[in-house]
Amino acid sequence: MPTPDNSLILIHGAQHGGWCWRKILGPLRGLGYDVHAITLTGLGERAHLLTPDVDLNTHITDVLAMIEAEELTGVTLVGHSYGGMVAAGVTARLRHPAVRRLIYLDSPVPVDGDSITTVTPFGDRLSHMCEVIDGVTVLTPGDAAAMGVHGDDLAWVQRRLTPHPYATVTTPLHLPDGWNDGVEQIYIRCVTGPDDQTRLGLDLSRVDELAGWRYFELHSGHDAMIDAFDGLVTLLNEVCATESAIA
Repeated sequence: MPTPDNSLILIHGAQHGGWCWRKILGPLRGLGYDVHAITLTGLGERAHLLTPDVDLNTHITDVLAMIEAEELTGVTLVGHSYGGMVAAGVTARLRHPAVRRLIYLDSPVPVDGDSITTVTPFGDRLSHMCEVIDGVTVLTPGDAAAMGVHGDDLAWVQRRLTPHPYATVTTPLHLPDGWNDGVEQIYIRCVTGPDDQTRLGLDLSRVDELAGWRYFELHSGHDAMIDAFDGLVTLLNEVCATESAIA
């Protein structure tokens, strides 16, 4: 059963919004979790708030403001893809015990000074994928099939994707010494088969089980909350119901 500190904050990836977690909200709440699926500024139903000033720090502030407004303590942050950068930034600002657990879901694992452009192998190509829309430089939505969704879900995701502010992927992340002390760290990698390599080409060498990390694999496309939502719910419940022996 969930502990008294049972708040989960779900942070979506690039071009997505809080809508992408729809399939897992009910099941997680049914298990007793206090779940919050935030939509970051300029995306999803908040796309109308997009301005040239929206960057990674804006999105970190979005989550901090939610935690303050809801008066949450001992939270578990789940950062999917780009959302892992946001989750790390929030953890660095609040630290333990305000943040109890940091879960990277098929996400980069950043260190101080990283941005999406430096922590992903295709980062140097992102500037060539931009367009300027209403005075804002954005990454335009790509093919949702690359997210590993299928059938009706594919059409749903494709029409819900929104342009992503380019400034968010170039902003360096400030992670001071000791930023994650006392915070349990978990990595969930989405794989489609036994020989699968992470589709994003992410460097997972920073996921150090000897340092207390817990590592899991989920048979799923990149958008696990849609492609394998039942498996993700089961895994999140398992992760939150037990603690690392080193944490």
